[in-house]
Amino acid sequence: MPRDLPPFRPVTLAELRAIWSQHSHPDVQRLTLEVVRYRNVIAQIDQLYKITHQAWRDTQGGNLMALHLLQKILASERERLA
Repeated sequence: MPRDLPPFRPVTLAELRAIWSQHSHPDVQRLTLEVVRYRNVIAQIDQLYKITHQAWRDTQGGNLMALHLLQKILASERERLA
């Protein structure tokens, strides 16, 4: 079973840009790009969640539990990065 990460302060976009500028090592720059990419993927997932949730509510009414749980995860991540 994977262990939980220790608490840490999220890296800001300004910090990621500074890391990119200050470290020319390809692995560091690749890792920086990976962090930004994952944040963009999370934003895309959030948009797809909103579309799916609205379609479900329009056709079925109410909330779908899996979508509700997904929304909680996305909201937690957005709050963490704010």
